[in-house]
Amino acid sequence: MCRDILIIHKNSICLEPPTQMVLQTLTDLGYRVKLITLSVNAYWKSELERRRVEYYDMGAGNYLASNSRGLLFKLKTWWRYRRFVLKILEQQKNDCLLWFVDADSFAPLIYSNIFDRYRYVLHILETYDHSRFYRHVIGKYSSQCYRMVVCEEHRAAIFNVWFKLSSYPIVLPNKPYSLPSDREALEFVKSHSLKLYEAILNKKKIILYQGVISEDRNLITIVQAIKSLASKDFVFVIMGRDLGPLKKYMEILSDLIYIPQIPSPQHLFVTSIAYIGILVYDPISLNQIFCAPNKIFEYSGYNVPMIGNNIPGLFIPFERFKSGKVYDSKSVDSIQSAIMEVDLNIERYKKGASDLFNSVDVVSILQTILK
Repeated sequence: MCRDILIIHKNSICLEPPTQMVLQTLTDLGYRVKLITLSVNAYWKSELERRRVEYYDMGAGNYLASNSRGLLFKLKTWWRYRRFVLKILEQQKNDCLLWFVDADSFAPLIYSNIFDRYRYVLHILETYDHSRFYRHVIGKYSSQCYRMVVCEEHRAAIFNVWFKLSSYPIVLPNKPYSLPSDREALEFVKSHSLKLYEAILNKKKIILYQGVISEDRNLITIVQAIKSLASKDFVFVIMGRDLGPLKKYMEILSDLIYIPQIPSPQHLFVTSIAYIGILVYDPISLNQIFCAPNKIFEYSGYNVPMIGNNIPGLFIPFERFKSGKVYDSKSVDSIQSAIMEVDLNIERYKKGASDLFNSVDVVSILQTILK
């Protein structure tokens, strides 16, 4: 196997923990890694330079920050991305292995000759059951890929049926590369939220939701449940990008603490101080039902038990490792019951969270992919 790998993803390295994990682990294993990315912040410039990773920054931070991406805007970005990537590939050796992260990273490159010139890995993070186009693109190029990699075992089975693969997909869960020391968390939190810092000093039990704040991840019942808890030891913290619903949550729960989105991996300083982590996925698609969130491993890496709505992607790991409880998302009583069950048996659930985290060996999986 060639030791040169070019990771290509139509996102920012700052926003995509699975890409970070692959890049960092491959450099640890001695591979010469290059990266094509849409934007790089100061932290990741330093990290890439420290690891001697040559990177190509498209400078598309405005695209990523925009809440409204019209069709023309998307098409212009696709065309710009296509030209950017193909120009870089003209300079690469033909024995370089391309590692595409998600279908959006190779879909703009369709009908180019790169899929015949290079070996490539398709590392797919989404199910794309909502998109005939993306399923068509995956199907078109999956038959000749070097490896198909997915992030969750049910997706492996689904893709194997959909695309009639010659080799069963390899499952690489979305486990973070490393966890920043929780000893440094208090100072980081102090610099970002005095309100959360004071809650920690007052020994409050932090119930944390981290992720996009949007209508399809409705938190109203959770907000109502936490407000109605008899114990006042709990504090609800929401960390992430607000797409609109935050205002009504704060109207219901006045002492809710909000922290805007923090780039990865620094956001894990906040994760580390959680008492219970919350996961919410609207069961409207296979992608949501068989979710494979980074947050499962981010919480469990700090031995933080979890609660979440009752879907297989959460129920199965919670039950397998006794790392959390599911609830009925429409029932305030059910959410309160899940919180109190975890609270009363916190040490057992913390051990289960630790067992979940330690069940995945990323290095061995990547070595299997590249053997």
